[in-house]
Amino acid sequence: LTAAKLAALIRLRTGTNSTTYTDTNMLVDLANAQDEICSAIVERNDRYFLIPAKDDLIAAQREYAQPDSVLNHIHKVECKFSSTDSRIPLVPVKEYYGSETESEIVKKYANIEGEAHYTIRRRAIFILSGTISAVTDALRIWYNKYPVALTDLSLTVNLTTDPSTTTFGVPRQFHELWARLVVIEWKGRQPKPKPLNAREQNYANDLETALASIASSDNALEVIGTLPSAQDLWQDGQDL
Repeated sequence: LTAAKLAALIRLRTGTNSTTYTDTNMLVDLANAQDEICSAIVERNDRYFLIPAKDDLIAAQREYAQPDSVLNHIHKVECKFSSTDSRIPLVPVKEYYGSETESEIVKKYANIEGEAHYTIRRRAIFILSGTISAVTDALRIWYNKYPVALTDLSLTVNLTTDPSTTTFGVPRQFHELWARLVVIEWKGRQPKPKPLNAREQNYANDLETALASIASSDNALEVIGTLPSAQDLWQDGQDL
């Protein structure tokens, strides 16, 4: 669907028009429904909206804010501690209860792979490493990013299309569910809530079906080998 077709579908199902259901109000409902659906997508496939964001290291600073558009998960954090180095993966620490005194941290951690860690608290990343110097674009955070919210319901570009190289569209199989969730919201907030039809009542089941369709991608990259035949495996020379 395009934004224009999505709006037309919602107004058809709610029996409204651009006066009784304004673009301004619908855009609010669409944004809320989009965030809800995309959060469910990431819970099922934690790499679906994965994208990197860079940040500079500041001398002696260990805490760095997460990007504002983080959707549920940070997948990986990488860092280089010198402009001439390559980035190394930082090892995640679920909870850090150690000293935050700089001299104590540098005794325990170092700026080499396997000995540099990070932990997340509030909405920030706290780096546990050796001494931190200023390095441009040193920190790279791989995270799931919310797809860009609609701002214009007259657009005729397919909503599946990524608006740019740093933003995402919404997968096609969720477009009708997106419209349906908005319709459910609209019906529920009327002075006298309107009853849901059978399709709307089945929203949760249909969402589950759509989520199953994007959960089957293999991100593990396993290499699967095969064993030799039993005859070859147990050949010890006795039957020669």
